[in-house]
Amino acid sequence: MNALPSPLRLAFAGMIALAVAMGIGRFVYTPILPGMMEALHLTPADAGWIASANYLGYLVGAMAAAGGWAHGREPMLMFASLIASALLAGLMGLNETVAAFLVIRFLAGLASAFVMVFMSSIVFSHLAEADRGDLQALHFGGVGLGIAASSALLAVLVTEHADWSAGWLWSGGISLAGLLLVALLAGSARPANGVAGREPALPGDRSLTKMIVAYGLFGFGYVVTATFLIAIVARAAAGACSRPPSGWSPALPAFPRPGSGRSSPPASGSTPLTQRPA
Repeated sequence: MNALPSPLRLAFAGMIALAVAMGIGRFVYTPILPGMMEALHLTPADAGWIASANYLGYLVGAMAAAGGWAHGREPMLMFASLIASALLAGLMGLNETVAAFLVIRFLAGLASAFVMVFMSSIVFSHLAEADRGDLQALHFGGVGLGIAASSALLAVLVTEHADWSAGWLWSGGISLAGLLLVALLAGSARPANGVAGREPALPGDRSLTKMIVAYGLFGFGYVVTATFLIAIVARAAAGACSRPPSGWSPALPAFPRPGSGRSSPPASGSTPLTQRPA
């Protein structure tokens, strides 16, 4: 029998898994969105429906994962969901219709929820057994790692004048690489308490309800900004500029290109990920 990974190794595996499924799988849509809107002539309503499909998929996935049907299948479901997350990201770059985007992003939300729930159950059970609760932050740090990685990716693609589809295709490729790394680090690890039977029923007191409501309000508050920040900044300030300043990157309106020393919003009419002003 193969030895179980160390707690630190499992925490790193969880970090990479969440970077792929959450940081990239869910949030790479934000920096790619302005390029999609320009190239595909998407309206703000279209963009909102596409984002909502992803959030709906995440909600459905999180609720489905809470059932006992997955007991003993956590590793298989987690890896299958990581594969799906990577393939669905790439598939976004091969389509151009809102209907296709809605289906793909719903399924991507479902996959990201499964990774979050099942990988967390694997990692946290082993950390608790080893009394290494201090490594939980490393696991959840994967979300931020994925967001940072996807932002860096888009910065490079903007510099290379790539279009919006390249962002999705590269995201899918990087996600596949992350999947291989998770498999190497976690192996076939299962929840440490998986043989003890199904988890007990949730408590029936009001404390759980209060926590769910509070967390739901938190999600409602951040989701609009987290999804549309770049598009909001670009569109709100577009009327103030007749043309983008030298060195400006339309897909990342909050950041200048390296060496430009400028940070101003783009003018309307910029296309795909980036296009040099004439």
